[in-house]
This record gives sequence, structure tokens and C-alpha cells, in this order.
Amino acid sequence: MKITKDLIFHATKYVFKNEINYDGLGLLVTSSNAKLLSFIESQKYIAQVNENSSIRGIFCTQEIAELHQFRGDIDVIVVDDPKWFFFSIVDYLAKNKERIPTQIDPSTRVNSTAYISPVGVIIGKNCIVEPNVTIHSDVTVGDNVIIRAGTVLGGEGFEHKKTLHGILSVTHNGEVIINDNVEIGVNSHVAKGFSYRPTIIGESTKIDAFVHYAHGVQCGRECLIVAHAMIGGNVDIGNNVWIGPSAVITNRITLEDNCFITLGAVVTRSIKSGETVTGNFAIPHQKFLKNLKRSLAND
Repeated sequence: MKITKDLIFHATKYVFKNEINYDGLGLLVTSSNAKLLSFIESQKYIAQVNENSSIRGIFCTQEIAELHQFRGDIDVIVVDDPKWFFFSIVDYLAKNKERIPTQIDPSTRVNSTAYISPVGVIIGKNCIVEPNVTIHSDVTVGDNVIIRAGTVLGGEGFEHKKTLHGILSVTHNGEVIINDNVEIGVNSHVAKGFSYRPTIIGESTKIDAFVHYAHGVQCGRECLIVAHAMIGGNVDIGNNVWIGPSAVITNRITLEDNCFITLGAVVTRSIKSGETVTGNFAIPHQKFLKNLKRSLAND
């Protein structure tokens, strides 16, 4: 949807003198052929703005605008709180998103107590949707998927912005994509994507009970994610990854193919392919055992 003066007025109730006509919104890391409107709150990001040819408009403060350091083709829109203006537009667009009617293949079995949004859901062949499942809009489910009782797909993730205008709770604008042969255990939550990054569960991945799979998490094929695991937002998970019971994975890191996260591990850094990590904070498993033996010997 085009970003215009009228749209920004509906989202923020502010009228701007600037000429405003953009193809969409984007964060500084967004790459596109379109003309995008973004924001910054610190001058340290000016270089990143200038290097991104997709960014053609920027919300910023008067202090940053007076530095006159932006690329010549970037429109500078001065506001008191750039974050609030940008995410108010994100929120408005998400709340007014157009969706197609829900489509469920006739071969899929849906329990009578399940709730499936009447718009924005696609469910493929031979799926099973158990009692008290909730499937919100913007969720696509492949074939042969099992969704166990009490699970929620496409719920709002935790995206609350502290601004000069108070806390802004931003409606999620992305999708959940669940590939074929996935199983999701009892009372788990798979959050809707955010900031144009969908949440993805790869083919034949199995998720146990009481797992939180946050917005923008993307995993590959044949991963096993065990009960009570918590995976923070925008984590990249490779193929054949094991995430043990009650493991905690911080946001915006990568777990490469075939890595193994042991039970209760708190992972705060990216993990290389084939690596096993243990502990809080997680370190290589063998190093953890050596440290443990040394500690016990000193007792």
C-alpha cells in the first residue's frame, strides 16, 4: 500500500507539509526496488541509511536533520518521536490489511471446538486440527500437518515500543508458514511474523508441548524442538537441529545445521554447524563438562 499524507494522517492524526509518496515502509536492513519510508533515532545510523538505496524518506528528530548528512535523494521528515510515527503506520496498516476468505481442504479434520479465522487462513490436505486449537489470520498450513490440542497459531508477538507518546503496542503485519508433515504439540504458540519477516516452520519439523516460537523465527527441515523451549524473535534455525527441554534461545541469532542444544541451555550467541552446547550461558558441551568436573573436584 502506498504511503501518502492521507494514510499517515489516518495513522497518526498529524498533517505534514512534506511531499509524501512512498511504495512502503522498511527498516534500515530492508532491501527492495521500491521507494521506502524508514526512521532513525540516532545519528550513528545515518551512514546505514545512506548506503541503502531503497530508503527514500526518513523520520528523524530536528537535531539529526540539522546535521545535513543524508543522501541527496532522501526526504527528511522531522518529528518529535521517529519510532512512534513509523510504528504507528505499521500498526495502522496491519489493522487494515485485506485478506482472502479462509480455505480448508475437505480432507482435513477440524475438531468442532477449534477456532479458525474466517479470513486469511489456508490449510492443506490431510491435516488434523485437535480440540481448542486457535488459528488466527495470515496462517498457511501445508499438507499432513498435525496441530495438537490448545495450540495457538498466528498470535500477536511481543512488540511494544516505549515512545514519548507512551507505550505503543504494534499489531503484527506478517505471516506464519507451516510446511508439510509438521507436528505442533499441545498448548504451544507460534507467533505471527513481524516487520515483513514471516514465521516459518520447515518440512517435517516436530514441535513438542508448551513451546513458544516467537515472531520471525525460521527453521529448516526435520528439526526437533522439545517441551518448554523458548525461541526468541527472528532466530534462524538450520536443518536437523535439536533444541532440548526448557532451552532458551535469545533473539536474532543463528543455529546452524545439525547443532544440538541440550536441556535447559540458555543460548546467547550463534551456534556453528554440528556443535553441541550446554549451560547458562551455553558453551560447548565438552568444555561445560570439564568446568563441572573441576568445580566438583574443588568442593
